[in-house]
Amino acid sequence: MIYLIITTSINNKYGNNRERKERYLYSISETLKLLPKEITPIIVENNGMDVPFLNLLGNVIYTNNNIHRFKNKGVNEMLDIKEVIQNFEMDDIIIKLTGRYRALSPQFFNYVIKNQNYDAIVKFFNVCTMNFEPDDCVLGCYAIKVKYLKMFNALSMENSSPECVFAKYVKMVCNFKEIDFLDIECCFSDDLRILHV
Repeated sequence: MIYLIITTSINNKYGNNRERKERYLYSISETLKLLPKEITPIIVENNGMDVPFLNLLGNVIYTNNNIHRFKNKGVNEMLDIKEVIQNFEMDDIIIKLTGRYRALSPQFFNYVIKNQNYDAIVKFFNVCTMNFEPDDCVLGCYAIKVKYLKMFNALSMENSSPECVFAKYVKMVCNFKEIDFLDIECCFSDDLRILHV
């Protein structure tokens, strides 16, 4: 089975909660309209409190991982993903999507469905420099077999770029497929910049 795990964090050091709420509602609802029926969506919110507008969008798991103050928010997010995997006893493939990111077509989802023989499907790209970089990746959207996420140490991202740590891990342990185009609209939390990757 393939799961789409959509990560959210309503209370965050970037932006105000109203803007975040509006972006989450828009991005998640638009993405779910494009999701093939073969993929089961799960939303994870890491502030440990019930968020009624998220409950309207689908199945939501609440964690308390945002209480931890790591240097990189990628650690909190990876802990959320691992908690969802544990709660659902997943053992197949997950697609991870940051909740502020919006699928513009079902292209990536369909690609994952058709290429389940790979352990991971990743776009190697630096979203800050806007260049291909072999040891960097789009951490906001990727697919990976659950067994490789179970082995991944979330704390390894604490003192380095989470994107670089994850890209190197995938290349070291997975039979991976590099993808050129995700057809995802990224909305970055620090400056609300939009990028189509």
